[in-house]
Amino acid sequence: MHALIVGLIGGVVALALVRSARRVEASQQARSLAGPRRWRLPPGARTWLIRALEDAALAFEPEAACELWIAGVFGVAIPTAALAPGLGVAAGIAALAAGPVALRVARGRARRRLVAALPGALEHIAAGLRGGATVDEAVDALGAGDGPLAPDLRRVRARASLGPGLADALRSWSAERNLSSVRAACGALSVAASVGGPAAGAIDGLAGSLRDRLGAVAEARALSSQARVSAIVVGGAPLAYLGFSAVADPKSLSLLVDTGAGRVCLVLGLAFEVLGVVLMRRIVRSDDDQ
Repeated sequence: MHALIVGLIGGVVALALVRSARRVEASQQARSLAGPRRWRLPPGARTWLIRALEDAALAFEPEAACELWIAGVFGVAIPTAALAPGLGVAAGIAALAAGPVALRVARGRARRRLVAALPGALEHIAAGLRGGATVDEAVDALGAGDGPLAPDLRRVRARASLGPGLADALRSWSAERNLSSVRAACGALSVAASVGGPAAGAIDGLAGSLRDRLGAVAEARALSSQARVSAIVVGGAPLAYLGFSAVADPKSLSLLVDTGAGRVCLVLGLAFEVLGVVLMRRIVRSDDDQ
């Protein structure tokens, strides 16, 4: 009798273990089909990096951007250390600082692309109005595309579909972007959507004015191109000379990299180079509110 009870209990336990093993195997197979889990940045750093990449118009995932950055650091530091062992650490530090500096230099590219695409978008909306479409339909058509304005216009249509209407959604968009050209476009489209009437001519006129303003800004940048080239030469000449000396005569850098005072001078020089690039860029660029 006892043997029968033990046999029944053992059979139940064995059946439960077999079912559990099958479930574990199925879950492992599902995880293997999903692929390896990629590492992720902390939430705060990831959010900041996403915004910086979007502002610089760089289509990278934050983790992929960090991987590319670290690969670039090793790609610069290792060959430099092989050619001039004393400069390996300095080159690594310079390459490490190049990532944030590059994001800083590229700041605003997405905004400039959006502003440049705005006149064409307004002309497209005006053409749609002449063809019998409404402002909502013309905005929908632009949002369905893949231009610089498409993500913003999709958000505008999503907000408008929740109930506030297109005018309120455009008002929210102008508050988000806080650019004079976007505010002007939102005002014109809000009036056209709310009041109605033959608004195509007014929207075309606004598009022409914005295009003329972009032309004036481009002309100002062309006239300041000499100053920009001078800033690049002044900022890059010391680094180019340092690299040439490291390759041509590594022993000439011994005082700079083998002594404490030399290392301090090297670090300070690189820091002042970065500061000079940022200041000269701020002087020669036109960062006006477009």
